[in-house]
This record gives sequence, C-alpha cells and structure tokens, in this order.
Amino acid sequence: MPHSSAALAIPDMPSAPPPARHPMDPRRGENLSPMFAAFLVWLLGMEPMTDPAITGIAVSGNSVLAATTDDPLFNAHLGSLQDFERNLRGWGEACGAGPDTVDALVARLRRAGQ
Repeated sequence: MPHSSAALAIPDMPSAPPPARHPMDPRRGENLSPMFAAFLVWLLGMEPMTDPAITGIAVSGNSVLAATTDDPLFNAHLGSLQDFERNLRGWGEACGAGPDTVDALVARLRRAGQ
C-alpha cells in the first residue's frame, strides 16, 4: 500500500519573530569604532560582542573609565564624558531613536559607577 506524502508532512510552524533590537543597537553601524560598539553593548545591556568586553563603566570627573574582561579595575580611559554624550546623541539621531530613548541612555551613562 503506497504511503501518501501528505500524511508525512509536518505542518508549517509559525516562525518566531526576530528578537527586538534597540534602535541604537551597535550592529546597525558598520563604521563604529570597536570601543564605541563595546560601550554601546554595555550601555544597552546586550551580550558582549567584543574581546575584550566592557564589564563596567564609571564616570570620574570628566572621564569615562571602563572595566573590561582583560582588566576589571577601571583602568581603561575611554574619553571625556562630553565626547560620549555627544557621540550617543549623534548615534541616536543617525538611528532615528527618539529623544526620550537617547536621554535615558545619557542619564544611565551619567549614573555609571555611582
């Protein structure tokens, strides 16, 4: 007795929607520096994508310092707070992120290490 191929068919399963991405996800930018991409990954709470990865940020005066998987003691000086705020706002604008989204990330940066 021949078997019907329809009897063996697996019903189409609805595909899962792709994971929601933050509008400022660093994977959107091909020309981001590895350091700024690592910073965005930390700021957005994403899984690390760089080696070394940033494990913490601290703001001291006008400096943004990072702890990394290579050095957990906040010895990496990333730049000035003003530069990072400007870069965050510029990246947010380039990504079409709303001002509330960008302001929330800037506030998180300012609170880092407190």
